Amino acid sequence: MSAAARAVPLWRESLVGGHKIRAACRFTVPPSEATAGTVAVGELLGRAGFTRADAPDGVIVFRRGSAVGDTILNGTGLSLLTSRLGPLSLEAVVVVEATPRDDLTEIVVSMVLGDELAPTVAEAVDAVIDGLVARGVAVGGAGWGRAVDLPAESLGNPKTAREHGLRR
Repeated sequence: MSAAARAVPLWRESLVGGHKIRAACRFTVPPSEATAGTVAVGELLGRAGFTRADAPDGVIVFRRGSAVGDTILNGTGLSLLTSRLGPLSLEAVVVVEATPRDDLTEIVVSMVLGDELAPTVAEAVDAVIDGLVARGVAVGGAGWGRAVDLPAESLGNPKTAREHGLRR
């Protein structure tokens, strides 16, 4: 699928693409496709080693790794070779929100912790958007940006996520 068929640019073509920073993707879909979009994000993140965690109503939180694994892999330089070593993994927390916006639903997928896994998260989100577009779903929205630039009321904003205990 070419990027020209997408209203939302691929992560690697965005300003945050190719950088290991906490990124967020904001995209809109018809309300009838919101559940399918969020479920698909969860499935692809699950295949990448993320597990669903407790979260407040209205958001889904996925976690991977631990502070210990992150410290060992980053501190020894092993993260240049792998993001997982046995039971140890780089740490990351991803928040997924679906919010009604006029006649559409905005889905926000945001890394609130763990910038080393940005390419993994981006690959999953871009694959979901590609899948929706391939099925003829109209996908629009702001696309990829920095997670810290999300509105303060969004639990996808790292500061707000920390205040609500989602980054632990």
